[in-house]
Amino acid sequence: MEIMKTIIKIKKLTLVLLIAGGIFWGCQAVVEDLTGPSSLGNRLGIQGLFGGAGIQNDGASQATIKVEVFTVDNVPVTGATVTLTTTLGTLTAATLTTGASGAATTTLTSGTTTGIAFVTATVDNVTATTSVPII
Repeated sequence: MEIMKTIIKIKKLTLVLLIAGGIFWGCQAVVEDLTGPSSLGNRLGIQGLFGGAGIQNDGASQATIKVEVFTVDNVPVTGATVTLTTTLGTLTAATLTTGASGAATTTLTSGTTTGIAFVTATVDNVTATTSVPII
């Protein structure tokens, strides 16, 4: 009987640790190409968010571009100025300022040319790049 109680306690503890680990992991930056630190000690990440294999080359399809800026200790940086460029399509905003979560977003709208849109973000002296297929 005592062994069963111990096994149940171990299972509960394991479950609590897994949940706590999942919460911690979920609070980390979930962007691609995390680079840095910059000259000011910041890390930069960028992510292209789109469904399927890419966006259509119809001049109207869109992908969300998310950037995040963190310190080397993974603390979100509020008020960081991030500049963006793209090789295909157009960006709604080429300069973003991060909010309280260290993140900011803009929209990439496709053109009529097919290919890979490489979107590059720059903060301080570091860059990060993501790609969005335009099909």
